[in-house]
Amino acid sequence: MRSNALAVALVVVAVICFVLAVLYGLGVLQIAVSDTSSPHHYTHMILFIVLGVASLIGANFTREKTV
Repeated sequence: MRSNALAVALVVVAVICFVLAVLYGLGVLQIAVSDTSSPHHYTHMILFIVLGVASLIGANFTREKTV
């Protein structure tokens, strides 16, 4: 099923994931971390980067192609 609305939603999810990745990388965000004394949470940053890229790939597959 191809839908531009779903593709836009996935791009929005990707942007949110990239913003969260930056916040975790800078140490600003510390939600759901086991070591709150650590200034940076690179594992969470990597996770959100991967989720953002996966969302962009999904958006590319779900958008309507023009010929």
